[in-house]
Amino acid sequence: MNIPETQLTWIYRGHGLRSFGNNGLPEERPLMMPGPGEVLAKVEAFSICASDVKMIDMGNDYPLFKDRDFAQHPAILGHELSLTVAAAGAGMAEAWPIGRRFGVQPDVYLNHQRYCIGVNVTGGMAEYLLLGKEVFQSDHGSCAFPVDEEISHAALAQTEPLACVEAAFVQHSRKHMKPGGRLLIYLDDKVQQRVNLDIPLVAAEITRVGSEARFAQYVNGAALHGNEILATLPEREFDDVLILGNPDVETLTQLTERMAVNGLLCWLPDTRPDPMAPVDIAKIHYHNVNILGSPQRRLSAAFTERTYRYDYQPGGTLVLSGGGGTMGRMHLLRALKSVRPPAKIIVTGKTSHRLKQMQKDIEPLLIAATSEVYFVAVQEHANFRQTMRDLVGPDGASDIIISAPGIDPITGVVDVLAKDGTLVLFSGTRYGQFGPLPLGQVAWTGATITASSGSCAADQRRVLDKIQRGEALPDFNVAAVGGLLATLEGLKAVKAGRFPGKVVIYPHLTALPLLPINRLGEWDDALGEWVSRHGWSKQAEKLLFSQYNKKIS
Repeated sequence: MNIPETQLTWIYRGHGLRSFGNNGLPEERPLMMPGPGEVLAKVEAFSICASDVKMIDMGNDYPLFKDRDFAQHPAILGHELSLTVAAAGAGMAEAWPIGRRFGVQPDVYLNHQRYCIGVNVTGGMAEYLLLGKEVFQSDHGSCAFPVDEEISHAALAQTEPLACVEAAFVQHSRKHMKPGGRLLIYLDDKVQQRVNLDIPLVAAEITRVGSEARFAQYVNGAALHGNEILATLPEREFDDVLILGNPDVETLTQLTERMAVNGLLCWLPDTRPDPMAPVDIAKIHYHNVNILGSPQRRLSAAFTERTYRYDYQPGGTLVLSGGGGTMGRMHLLRALKSVRPPAKIIVTGKTSHRLKQMQKDIEPLLIAATSEVYFVAVQEHANFRQTMRDLVGPDGASDIIISAPGIDPITGVVDVLAKDGTLVLFSGTRYGQFGPLPLGQVAWTGATITASSGSCAADQRRVLDKIQRGEALPDFNVAAVGGLLATLEGLKAVKAGRFPGKVVIYPHLTALPLLPINRLGEWDDALGEWVSRHGWSKQAEKLLFSQYNKKIS
């Protein structure tokens, strides 16, 4: 493989789209060859993620960019990648020979330190990418994986976002209190019934909030003696938060704020509580917390009787809120291809434009589906909540997946959650945005709130297996393609919600303009006709490369 001395690279300097690139263009930079334990990869394709846009918009407000000096350390984004080995450093050639195609999990840890490709580690919005030992010798083994030659570059690039979809159905939070951790026990001053703490409290530090007399009167549990007791909530965070009784909504929100990363909150209400409470959505989404409870006023009941479900309720109703975008489409395709699909699927979006395009793009799948599928545009219904209640029916939605950022996608649908339904907070948002979550339903009727952020290499391998079985169809997600120079336009398109699917960039088709899939014929008749008949595929990519090379030769 001929390797140039320089390459074109998109550089981000921390101040929005205006600081992405140099006057709207990539920059030429020296190409570094791999050292021991490293691999130089040719970037065959990258797909643009909404997180790329979020990083660009937020700059230093993005959690992993916090306090970064972009003047000294500009970023190279791009984490959804299809790669080919271009050169291998010492000790790597046998496992990673030149020409081997592979994918990579971008979020890796080495010696417990986080390395995120395309964030705090150089990403793939370039022609080549140098990968180091954090990828090949991570704390969880190699985060790079070879792939079948028949998979398209677009599909391989999408294994990361598809893996994020799969990860939404995997256990991430703790199921039990943390041994040696910090426990907060809050006793509401209006409690009227006794509570039994009938399992061992394994924390090293226990802080109680409430009066000593009321603890003695209403709480059974010898482990309560001799621990710190306060009259008001302390400001610090706790590994486990135990709520006894029915605090007011403001206090309940403050208690959720006391959960540490990987924290657990258990609520044993005195009487049926209000179903909703405002919670910082980002903390639930990013922090791998667990929220559980029981109406029986026994701590053991909250843990032993909790049913964790990590897939759709067969025959139930699934709501994809904010499902008109790329990730919503991925969730819809997953549900349609599930071996145990929901009986009814309701996809919501702000306007009908992308929903209609989605329907058109996946029409064959909708025709073949065993599920009833409805598309609902929020702005086209004067009383959207009533529309949702009518569509969902009296039993409620067994599963709700929030597929768009912000509070509105939650507030519009959360009140149709079934009493024992599952709410999946799939899409992240900024810290400090408080939205209504059904904490009362979790505590009283067995509802579940779950969330995930990112994925792992095992999730991507699971996606590859599903692609081979025909249970995942990433090529259906391709909405537009372009060359490296079209990256900025692609980012703007993703930010504007211009396409209902993925924008895929092929860096080595440098000057290829951004082409919507449904208008490829305007660029090349043969390619347009092929894709209109067969859709996007490895064969479509071969034709794209062939026609591009003809046009520039």
